This record gives sequence, structure tokens and C-alpha cells, in this order.
Amino acid sequence: MEEKVYFDLERVPLRSEREEKRNRRKKRFLIFLLCLLCFLCGTIGGAFLFKAQHTSYQADVKNTMGEIEYLMDHYWLYSDEYDDLTGELENKALYGMTDFDYDPYTSYMSKEELDMFSESINMDYVGIGVEYSYYDSIAIVKKVFKNSPAEKAGVMAGDIIKEIDGESIEGFTSDDIRERVLGTAGTEVVITFLRGGESIDIPIIRGAVNNTVYAYRENDYVVMELNSFGNDTGTECMRYLDEYTDLDKIIIDLRNDSGGYQSSVKELCGLFIGNNEVYLRQKGIDGTETADTTYAKKTYDNFKKIVLLVNENTASAAEVFTICLKECHKDVSVVGVTTYGKGVIQTTRLLNNGGALKVTTYYWYSPNGTSIHGTGIVPDVEVRMPEIYYQVYYFPAEGETYEPDSVSETVKLVQQSLEFLDYPVDRTDGYFDQSMADCLREYKVSKGLSDDPVLDAETFEAIVSDVSREIATNPDKDLQMIQAKELINGNQD
Repeated sequence: MEEKVYFDLERVPLRSEREEKRNRRKKRFLIFLLCLLCFLCGTIGGAFLFKAQHTSYQADVKNTMGEIEYLMDHYWLYSDEYDDLTGELENKALYGMTDFDYDPYTSYMSKEELDMFSESINMDYVGIGVEYSYYDSIAIVKKVFKNSPAEKAGVMAGDIIKEIDGESIEGFTSDDIRERVLGTAGTEVVITFLRGGESIDIPIIRGAVNNTVYAYRENDYVVMELNSFGNDTGTECMRYLDEYTDLDKIIIDLRNDSGGYQSSVKELCGLFIGNNEVYLRQKGIDGTETADTTYAKKTYDNFKKIVLLVNENTASAAEVFTICLKECHKDVSVVGVTTYGKGVIQTTRLLNNGGALKVTTYYWYSPNGTSIHGTGIVPDVEVRMPEIYYQVYYFPAEGETYEPDSVSETVKLVQQSLEFLDYPVDRTDGYFDQSMADCLREYKVSKGLSDDPVLDAETFEAIVSDVSREIATNPDKDLQMIQAKELINGNQD
């Protein structure tokens, strides 16, 4: 709103009145100078006294962030709970500086997070070699890496971690679990698992894990799993592919591959489409578009037919690889569901404090100029996994039970799970009917649990364990892989 200014009509004062006003103004001015002098003396004197008592203050408060650090360090009630409060505050500030809703990929990483980020892409660490999901304080093994210490010890997908070296994981964070499982090569960790209702202790000797790739021969074709695009993924691929130069068909499984390094996808694309071929176009802040070309030590042109498996978690470098092969190879089919849709590239810059800034620097496009950002790659043949595959489990609290005639989302999840495990439930709408009671009793008896139709936390955990193991290990349940094999064998109509 426009501010209104009012002008008063003032009478002109007489001469004597003007002199009196001038005298009053002089007195007020002298009083003001005296007050100002006292203020300056007090401020300057106080500053010298304060700096004498707090010698670091002048250096600390050069800016507002420094001022906040000083005040938090000296006056915050909980400051003593931190060994390095200044470092903690600086980290919080750095995280905040890089937090933008429209760019979730730009971020600050501490040194520890940078190390973890590198490990997650390169998958080179000393541990046991499992991938697990963790929610509601339940840690479920989703995948056991090939030739890993965990596989050699007998760990299976679907196993639920209950204890580590005799200590319950209740109340642990995911980082707590990770810290206790990782360790020195050759040392032992004993993990207590729940497997389908049975508690088992498995001693595992920690060892080096490096598993971005796994491949095997099946009939007259190769199946290769690409878990990540790490520094050594190209070399790992070549070790496998060198064994299969007599085969001309390959299924490449990119499901749940969240990406990795641009240098890696540059090399992997070269393994299949040849050297000096455009695999990626990118556009930076100045709008200039450039093309990047492949480079690999060799090309496996024996593979004439390729089927790529993708899902909603196939992202970034894995999407670059997928659309490059789709556009640049003569016979490529994509099977699964639409991919994640990440069409930007980040550059990681090391910082003086040992951390790093991962900053979005480019849009990327396919060799033909297509952007998949926000849309993903639509498969040639869409195949969804069984519905239970997409569900999120919320575990019942200790002591919480469900009985016939109850209705809940938990009951619905169990009905879907029992159906997936081939039990003849009549409905999957969340109503606990007699059919579910009969199936639940049969399941519990088969697992050595109590002979009653009550759904409790113990039974729920056992069911989740079995479902996870079936998803990971039973080829008859993998509808996407079944379709890929039909395509590779030429059985698709």
C-alpha cells in the first residue's frame, strides 16, 4: 500500500520565538554530544576489556556465522555434549548451503560420507557382502553378493539380522549395523539370523568385497548383473566376457543399479558399441552442448542380440548405458518398468576439509539427443513383478496381534504374502477371513510355530523372511527375467 504523507500548514514564528527555539536546539545538541561521548568511551573500553577476557572473539566473529559459532560454543546449554561443536556447526551450515528442493542431487559430503559414497559405487570394502533393507528396526538381507564371505558362510536372501556378536540390533541405526559388520579382513563376526521362523547363528570371516558385476552362462546365452558403475567395473566385465566370446546373446540385468561414474559408463558402452562412438551428449551452465565418445580396451561384437532388464530403481549411469545401447546397437530390447529418470550429471569436487561438494553441472542427452530427465526410459516390453514386490512392510509392535474377523493393512500384506508363497487364500483386501486363518495355521505349523490362526510379530517376521528369499532366489517368481529369457530365445510373439 502506498504510504500517505501529510503536510501541516504552520504559522511563521515571530523573531523572539525563533531565537528561543535556536537556544533550545543548541542545548539539546550539547546534551547529545555529551551522551555520544559517554557511549563511545563505554563501548571502546568494554571492547578492550572483552577482548582481554576472550582473546579469540575478534577472529571468531568476522561474520554472522562466526558470531553464531561463538555464542553457541559459550552459551548453549548443550555445548558440552559435543567433542567438536565448531565442526558440527560448520557441517550443518555446509549441508544447509547445498540443500535445494529442485536439485536433490547437489550436496555436501563430509569425509566419512565421501568414503561411504565411494564404497557404495565401487563396492570395494572389507565386510561380509550383503545388501539389506532396514525399516522398523528390522534388517532384512535383500541380496547376497556372489563369491562373498556371506555366500560362502551360507547367508541367504530373506535372512533377518537379529544380533551381531551376541548384541541385539534393537534400537540400532543402519550405520550402527554397518559399523559392526565391517572390519579387518580375516576377523570373524557372528550374526544371528531369523530364517523363516528359525533362529540361526552364522560365523562369517570378513573379507574384501568387490562385486559390481556378476555373469554366468545359461544355455546358449550370458546373463550379466550390473550392480553399479564403479572404477573397476569395465575390467570386471571384461574378465567375464572373455569367457563367453563363443556366445552371441546376452541379458544384462540393470535392475536396482543406481548408477556410478561417467568414466565407467563411457567404457562399458564401448565394450558393446565400439570405440569413438557418441554415447552421451551434455549441456552445461553456458548452454554449450558437447558430445562424449566411448573408449574401451576391446569391443565384444560377438553379442548380436542384447536384452536389458530395468526397473524403477535403474538410474543415472545405468540409464545412460540403457538408452545408448538401445539407440546404437542393432538388436536391443528393454524389459521391465519405466526407469527412474535422472538426466543430470554431478561433478564431485574435493574440499580442503577432506569432504567434497557433489554439484549438478550438466544435463545429459542420449546419442540421438533425447532427454529422460523426470520421465525415465519406457521399456519395449513392460513387465511388473508380483504386487508384493512393491509393498513396504510395517512390522507389528511387540505384543500386537491380529485374529479372525479383524481388518487392517497388516492383514492385507500377509494375505498378499501368503498368496505369493502359493497358499490358497481367498482374498487380499485386508479382512481376516476363515481362508486366511486356515492358511496362516498351515504356515505356522510348517515353520514349527504355534498351532493357532493368530498373526503376531514372530509370524509376520517369518513370512517376510520367506517372501524376500523367494523374490531373490526363486527364478519362477522373477516375471521380468522370465520375459527376458523368452525374448533372448526368440519365443516372443
